[in-house]
Amino acid sequence: MIKGPSLHLTNLTVAVKGMTLLSAMDLSLDGGLWHGIAGPNGGGKSTLLKAIAGLHNHSGTIELHWPEGRDAIGYMPQLSPFDASLPVTALDFLRMHCDKRPVWLRFKGDPKIAAVVEKVRIQGLLSKRLGTLSSGERQRVLLACALLNSPHILLLDEPLAGVDKYGREQILEILMTFKANGGTIIMIEHDWQILQQHCDSLSWIDGTLQTHGDPMSVLQSLQVPSIGLRHAS
Repeated sequence: MIKGPSLHLTNLTVAVKGMTLLSAMDLSLDGGLWHGIAGPNGGGKSTLLKAIAGLHNHSGTIELHWPEGRDAIGYMPQLSPFDASLPVTALDFLRMHCDKRPVWLRFKGDPKIAAVVEKVRIQGLLSKRLGTLSSGERQRVLLACALLNSPHILLLDEPLAGVDKYGREQILEILMTFKANGGTIIMIEHDWQILQQHCDSLSWIDGTLQTHGDPMSVLQSLQVPSIGLRHAS
């Protein structure tokens, strides 16, 4: 079993179009654990994941320490609106993440896709256009994309947003298995119960790191009802 990498941030600062979104942030997260990220809207949580994934320029340092050399990163972006009229099926979308060539030039029986489709249980969605999928179904397709390259670290931006109870249980089961196999998870989440039950650590971010520790202690110190975290029914 290959353990996922640890993460070390030193004086991380991210500015976009002249606006500082994260400032002087220091944080260390151990490998092979499930780390929760929470904070107010606009506090820099998504910016942090994009910086780690290499999608934002930054100052300071971001270091991933891999136990057995550099390996793949799986990134699941925040669910956002898109052009629902695009004639793209869920299978097309997965194939586009496997190869930069046009999807019609690629053999449809890619074994990587077959394996991740079975793992995420989206066989019934493959022929459907993305625009017809529910929010929860699109989340499962996005998670499948993040898992395509067999990563040892997952960067997840609200993976449970818009997902019903059954879908949420499926996704959490997949993530628990990923961690049990040695993977590192860094996940943005707003449900305090999920943070408390599944995460080994919790970082509260508002422009920079405000507090970090075990989820129970952090949530108690922040007084959960007053900071906008929710409990999904």
